[in-house]
Amino acid sequence: MKCQTPGCTADHEPRAISHSMIYRERTVVIHQVPADVCPDCGSAVITEETTLYLDGFLRRKARSKTTAFVFEA
Repeated sequence: MKCQTPGCTADHEPRAISHSMIYRERTVVIHQVPADVCPDCGSAVITEETTLYLDGFLRRKARSKTTAFVFEA
C-alpha cells in the first residue's frame, strides 16, 4: 500500500509496533500490534480488524492495574 502522507512516495511494510491508546481516562500501551508502516516517514496504519480486536481486548482487561500489554491474536 502506498503511503498517504503528503510528499511521501514509499510503500508501507508490515511490522509490529507499540501502540498507545487512551481507554477510560488511562493511557494503555500494547506491544507487538500488527501494522503497516512507511519506512521513509514512519506513518503507521492499523487495520479495522485489529482496531476492533484491541477494543475488545481492552474491555476484557479493563480491571487490570497493568498499563502495558502484548498483542495476542
